[in-house]
Amino acid sequence: MLANNVADQNEVRDRLATILKGVIQEMTSCPHTIEVSYLMGDKTTIYKVDLPQEFRGKLIGAQGKNITALRNIIAAMGGNHGFRAIIELVV
Repeated sequence: MLANNVADQNEVRDRLATILKGVIQEMTSCPHTIEVSYLMGDKTTIYKVDLPQEFRGKLIGAQGKNITALRNIIAAMGGNHGFRAIIELVV
């Protein structure tokens, strides 16, 4: 039963990574150079977003509003499945 739950959690994490990548692609008009990976712990998953420097401003938005909204949405989706979800921009 536990192995099935772990497989379900991994599927959820993969789906969130795919959703996150799709949203960022639409926000930045940068379709092929975005990479989203994740590191997972017991209760927390960190989504690492790597995109070219010239598109970071669009992703972050004025006063960080875009990235904050995106972080809130992903956190709510992860919370709905029982884990914390954090977005980090790779430098």
